[in-house]
Amino acid sequence: MAAEFAEALTNKRLSTLKAQMALRGFQVHDTIAGGWLVARWNLSRYCATLDDLAAFAKQVGAAQ
Repeated sequence: MAAEFAEALTNKRLSTLKAQMALRGFQVHDTIAGGWLVARWNLSRYCATLDDLAAFAKQVGAAQ
């Protein structure tokens, strides 16, 4: 039960970050190896963990 709750929170956090990034013009792609590739125009950045993705979203002003 606790694991399911933690997974649900993680999924919600990821969905929120993806939406916030999309509103700022960034695309967030899941990678086969795990992690996410964030792209905008001709630039991209790999985020290996959810915390990395959240930090990058904060850095570009997409999250608080």
